[in-house]
Amino acid sequence: MKQNQFKYGSPIDMHNHTYRLNAISKPSRFWKPGRFILITSMVLILFACAKDDVPQQTPTIQLLIQPGMISSDTTIAVGKFMTFAIAAEGGSANLTNLIALREDGQGTSQRALDTSMNTHQINITKTFTKNLDTKEYWTFIIRDKNRLSDSVSVIISLDTSSGFGPIVYYESLILSAQNENNPGSFFSFISGESYALDTAGQNQELIDLVYYFGEDDLTMGSAGANIEDGVFDPNPAGWETRRTTRFIAIDLPPEAFEDAQNDSLLIVSYTEGEGKRKAKYLDAGSTFSFQTQDLKYGIFRVIEVEGSDAGKVKVDIKIQDKE
Repeated sequence: MKQNQFKYGSPIDMHNHTYRLNAISKPSRFWKPGRFILITSMVLILFACAKDDVPQQTPTIQLLIQPGMISSDTTIAVGKFMTFAIAAEGGSANLTNLIALREDGQGTSQRALDTSMNTHQINITKTFTKNLDTKEYWTFIIRDKNRLSDSVSVIISLDTSSGFGPIVYYESLILSAQNENNPGSFFSFISGESYALDTAGQNQELIDLVYYFGEDDLTMGSAGANIEDGVFDPNPAGWETRRTTRFIAIDLPPEAFEDAQNDSLLIVSYTEGEGKRKAKYLDAGSTFSFQTQDLKYGIFRVIEVEGSDAGKVKVDIKIQDKE
């Protein structure tokens, strides 16, 4: 038998030698990518189903029984305050919305309150004013992040034995815009006086109206109206106490305003939940109903306007006279 012999550095005939190839193991068929994705998806689905099977607890809401608070059906005179102490608690999720619906029994419903939150519980007091409806159906609704809700309702009947309330009439009241200090841009229904910016800042707790020329032309607002920068320096938006008055533009004949001797017209002219924080684009004849921070209803009409940022406005105002 002939042996293959070679010396170091001599060429080798590769065809005359046998070599062993070590097999490379293949990945398990069980863990193919497609099968892995399928199994992972099934696990996630089973986990989600198990989570969904856990009962979701609904939030709860109640009207607290406290002195001076309404917690059940009652009777109230027109123009009087209705105060509710509301307590709500979340179930499986945080609370997100508190809504108050006011229905008149004739198919008309109005959202008197809609406030957002992100908390597990809330205790809040809200006050509204009794209107002329014979019956008011109030429903308070609490909602959570899971879109679950709870509600509580009361019926407020009109006390027909009582009459309407008195009013205060401010005739030909003049206010000046931001660049005219006399008589001033600020007015208080509490004191019945007008103020320039400096003195208004010292009496923040009194101010109900602010007149100025801004991005919405001639405007009547209040310290709580988020007045834009560049109008007043300093801006009342930075006050520690910002009282808010809300306005609704109305179409009211001059004689109806002039004939008003009590607060009946003032009450029916304002709709809870629809007021805006600014009465914009004022001009002679503009008429707005309003509600102050103290929940007093009123109506003002513009008699005349003069100028812009250094101009003046003359208005007639009627407002409820009540504590």
